[in-house]
Amino acid sequence: MENKTDMTFNISGGQVNVAKDNATINAIQNNSVNKSELEIIIRNIMDNSSDLKKDDMTVLEDVINMAKEELSKPEPKSSRLRNCITLIAPMVTIANGIPVLASNLQNLHDFIMQYIK
Repeated sequence: MENKTDMTFNISGGQVNVAKDNATINAIQNNSVNKSELEIIIRNIMDNSSDLKKDDMTVLEDVINMAKEELSKPEPKSSRLRNCITLIAPMVTIANGIPVLASNLQNLHDFIMQYIK
């Protein structure tokens, strides 16, 4: 049997990389989140949120950051994503007078829902 002391194991989320000796591994982990679509939605929200009160803007930024952070994980937790959905709901009401913002908040809601199991 081979001497396995020269092996390096790297485990991240659902991905396992094994390297032997001086091997180099270049790996990309894909948790199926379409980051470009998410970034477009977030940019559209931020571009149309200038009319919000400061407190509402702070809450909105917190929700967006929480969603981005969770969706960037290899295995996003459904409970955290549900919390994001719960926090987005009142924001849609607040954005009632800003149709583009309300529409993009709904897009964010729909985007997150795809990843709740």
